[in-house]
Amino acid sequence: MPVAPVIHIGGWPGVGKMTIGRIVAETLGGRLIHNHLMLDASRALYARNSPESIEMREELRKLILDRAKRLPKDIAIVFTDALADEPAAVPLFQPTLDFAKDRNAPLHLFVLDATVQENQRRLMDPTRVGGVKLTDPHILASIRNSEKLLIPDTAVVLDVTDMTAEAAAAFIVQHLEASRG
Repeated sequence: MPVAPVIHIGGWPGVGKMTIGRIVAETLGGRLIHNHLMLDASRALYARNSPESIEMREELRKLILDRAKRLPKDIAIVFTDALADEPAAVPLFQPTLDFAKDRNAPLHLFVLDATVQENQRRLMDPTRVGGVKLTDPHILASIRNSEKLLIPDTAVVLDVTDMTAEAAAAFIVQHLEASRG
């Protein structure tokens, strides 16, 4: 039985990671482990970056990954995250790398980008769903001005400014198929 890929989709808040990840997972018959699984639960109880919130997110991440490791290896796993290019991101990204290694699965990294204007438009879209997602365009602008996205060396950067979620997901799936050779 071939081992299905592990896919990591990174990008700015509001760029479409969860929506695109959901379509990719559905297309591949896989599972989506999006960053809001941990964030929403911990924010329901604690302030965003409080020590308690950080601890709870890490405990939830470990639990989710431990359960995901039990899935058959022919099920693709799609992760999403918004990570800055800073040392604090390493412990948040490392579990994805370890997960792929433990499964002996090919790891495919994608980073979604868009113009600031398009990113802000998507961020404020009333159909944007999901717990306590960022919706303030001023906070996004501040993040984009002060942070740099984590773009791993082997990542494919995909500008989704003029793409629908379906088109971006189709690009990712086609890239996966092409890489299988």
